[in-house]
Amino acid sequence: MELRVIDHRLAPPLAACLLAALSACSNGVAESANGTPETPTCGLAVGIGELPALLGEASGITRDPRQPDLFWVHNDSGHDPILYAVDTTGALAGQAAIVGASNRDVEDVTVARCPDGWCLFYADMGDNLAVHDQVYVYRLPLPAIPTDAAIPSEPVSPLMSYTMVYPGGARDAESLFVDVERSELGVVTKGRNGQVELYVADLQTLESVDGPVALDRIGRLNVPLGDNVTAQYVTAADLSPDGARLAVRSYTQLFLFDWSGSAAFDTLVAPITTSLAPAFEPQGEGLTFTNDGTRLYMASEGVGSRPPQLSRIDCLP
Repeated sequence: MELRVIDHRLAPPLAACLLAALSACSNGVAESANGTPETPTCGLAVGIGELPALLGEASGITRDPRQPDLFWVHNDSGHDPILYAVDTTGALAGQAAIVGASNRDVEDVTVARCPDGWCLFYADMGDNLAVHDQVYVYRLPLPAIPTDAAIPSEPVSPLMSYTMVYPGGARDAESLFVDVERSELGVVTKGRNGQVELYVADLQTLESVDGPVALDRIGRLNVPLGDNVTAQYVTAADLSPDGARLAVRSYTQLFLFDWSGSAAFDTLVAPITTSLAPAFEPQGEGLTFTNDGTRLYMASEGVGSRPPQLSRIDCLP
């Protein structure tokens, strides 16, 4: 965790279905009448309500594909590895401990379909000072759907753990996404060096190699940092359920890219950019699409007297 006080006045407005299930994945991109993909439009970012005090350093959030009104949220460094379930108002719905995973600085979590069902990817990759040679991602089973907020679900343990290294030395990153159709795990760096970089690793390789896997640097992602670079540090990413949109957020903005995999990286155009300032988040860190891909929910850490917060923004199609 790194405390950032954001002045919103400065903000511009597994191997996938791990191989075995790839054939079941679809890419239902919304199209216009002439067959071309529609351009998404986003509404106003809205703060919904407080997250539980247990999530004072909320850093990652992901949808539960089994239940449209449920999300899994985690804290970053300095906290026990626990997944907290919250509903669409931010209220606590349950929790599940993670056994056998590190929490040096866990910064993101995302959901994907694996051969044995839905699973989570839990990313211990925060590195403010860029000093760690290796970063870790754990593939976890989804916890049981909670039935009582006061009764923890059974703990979950990693199905697999991935160790990754960056070419050219350590990087600071807080943003993870998984593209099961193309068997890619993607990492987006924070932008401390003045540029936001995209790295990927092949899921089949991560599943089969016993040891560190080198991430491939794909290129510089077209995320405009602007003059207030700190306010524009990238803190989360998520891929839409149909695999067609890559959402990337900073402390103050949302960037939506048309996505066709890293092989088509050179064809990426400038993203649709939307200000998140209207949600007035204390320190926005997490991002997830809903199950139908029409809305994004965001998690924010608490700062000072301001509690952690859940927000949302509608983006159509």
